[in-house]
Amino acid sequence: MESTSLLYKQFSKPTGYSGKLAGWLMTAKNKARSDWTVDLLEVKPYQHILEVGYGTGRTLEEVGIKLKIGFIAGIDHSILMYQEASKRNKRFIRQQLMQLHLGKISDLNYPSHYFHTIYGSNVHFFWKEPQYEFMQLARLLKSGGKLVMVFQPRSASNEEEIKQAAEKIKQEFTEAGLVNIQLEYKDMDPVTCIAATGYKS
Repeated sequence: MESTSLLYKQFSKPTGYSGKLAGWLMTAKNKARSDWTVDLLEVKPYQHILEVGYGTGRTLEEVGIKLKIGFIAGIDHSILMYQEASKRNKRFIRQQLMQLHLGKISDLNYPSHYFHTIYGSNVHFFWKEPQYEFMQLARLLKSGGKLVMVFQPRSASNEEEIKQAAEKIKQEFTEAGLVNIQLEYKDMDPVTCIAATGYKS
């Protein structure tokens, strides 16, 4: 039980050597989810984009490649992941195409209506109050902007529980003031992946 708890902590906030190993495992195992996330974003070269929980920065890198005159920011609360993502994306940071932050969503000081798209992958599981976090993210979106959350509910043991997880985040999006919420599903190892997309009116 103790080892399981320690592993959970490393995946939620990686630190030290074991955290670096956890980050490498996340990047290797989650490539399919990361690729699907980038496809869902439909990145335009001029957009302002924010990733919540960037981990080792692989998805940030893929989005950065698609930007020309836009900007991508990222927020993560792990010092180790900040260091790893900064190394991976140093060329974009030098070009002032990317800015990485360390901390919580509430620490971001971007103005309201700043981002065209905000996205995250498997991060809201670790939030105590997801609806409140989604409200903060919605505030940062431009009118017509979208919030995309991609996740695998690994505790789900059947398709019904997967659908329940999808409906739960849909309700949280609604309570955060997002509209036109869409749910998509994709077969993926080890469990079906869900994408929830909501728009700011």
